[in-house]
Amino acid sequence: MNSKKNVRKVLILLVIAILLTSINGFAIMDVSSDIRAAVVGDAATGEVFYQFNGDETVEIASVTKIMTYLLAREAIAEGRASFDDVVKVTRNAATTEGSALGLTEGDEYVLETLMNAIMIASGNDAAVAIAEHIAGTEAAFIQAMHDKATQLGITTAHFINPSGMPLDDEETDQNFMSANDLFKLSAYLLNKYPDVTDITIQKEFTMPERNFKRFATNPLLNEMEGVDGLKTGYTDKAGLCLVSTIPYRDQEDSMKDRRVIAVLMGAQSHDDRIAKSKELLEYGYYNYFIEKVVNAEELVDEILISNALEVNVPVIAGEDYYKLLKNGTTLRTVIEYQQKIRAPLEKGAVVGKMNVYLNNEIIKEIPVQVSEDIKKAGFLTIVFRYLANLLGI
Repeated sequence: MNSKKNVRKVLILLVIAILLTSINGFAIMDVSSDIRAAVVGDAATGEVFYQFNGDETVEIASVTKIMTYLLAREAIAEGRASFDDVVKVTRNAATTEGSALGLTEGDEYVLETLMNAIMIASGNDAAVAIAEHIAGTEAAFIQAMHDKATQLGITTAHFINPSGMPLDDEETDQNFMSANDLFKLSAYLLNKYPDVTDITIQKEFTMPERNFKRFATNPLLNEMEGVDGLKTGYTDKAGLCLVSTIPYRDQEDSMKDRRVIAVLMGAQSHDDRIAKSKELLEYGYYNYFIEKVVNAEELVDEILISNALEVNVPVIAGEDYYKLLKNGTTLRTVIEYQQKIRAPLEKGAVVGKMNVYLNNEIIKEIPVQVSEDIKKAGFLTIVFRYLANLLGI
């Protein structure tokens, strides 16, 4: 018989109440006025902290180029292209309207330069040149955009080109996606190719061979410290759009690092796009954090194993557990032991599990293990122990 008479042991593990005292913390979030949609959440887990009209399909304008850049990166990763490829500008690319770099037919540029151009300066002609180089034709690239959206579980995507430039004001001649799906797409890109922010943090794009310079379209790079991406967009129907992102880096534990992504669609003014994007990012940055809930090899309990040489046996958590939480969240744990635990046991042998609860729901099961080799008591020791207990010695 193993001791602690109750097989279940309830522990209030911790009250995660590291309430950040920054004035930037928000108790209530609402940016719904005069916009089309908004979402803010965590890049790694995909958890959404706040949304407004997140599932409504809206025009996405040049935010489209997140998908264009992603497909170019994947083509490079798969060996179908190289950053150093020379891209020849076609007439179709050169005549692309809207936010363009002024590329001319027959120009040749390195693929990496054009990829940087679409993310920093939002060059429509560069986006078409990339598409034709990767897929052979713009039409084939558009099909690849839809295929990738399907692969990612994005259900609201509709693409007519790789740039986001509308052909006219008809609803069928725009690129569309919901804010939630844009969040999903952006998180996928940032998780798979985190070095994209080495590009999107840049405040200007230059092409020395043309003596060309253009400032980055992302206004938050100059308005909020730490922001390092991601993509802007604007058309008359889409309004002013911005997918922005900021990393949080813990100085003591890199496992607590995280990244906030905010999607703002359809703002009516530049100032409003900036203010509400900042509010979204600050909400995610200051009100959520990653906490180390359980430390591996941390002593969590002591159990009695009646046939062990040393009957009081320390047990430990079998693994680290980190969890993204909102400020003030309370977690509790319940340790459940196996019905029969008998010596001998090797160090690390599992004797139960620790269930971590959030709002009465189990969110994690962690093995509970003995912390050392447990030897079996000899026959005489067991007899003496029995007699001592019987006599109350």
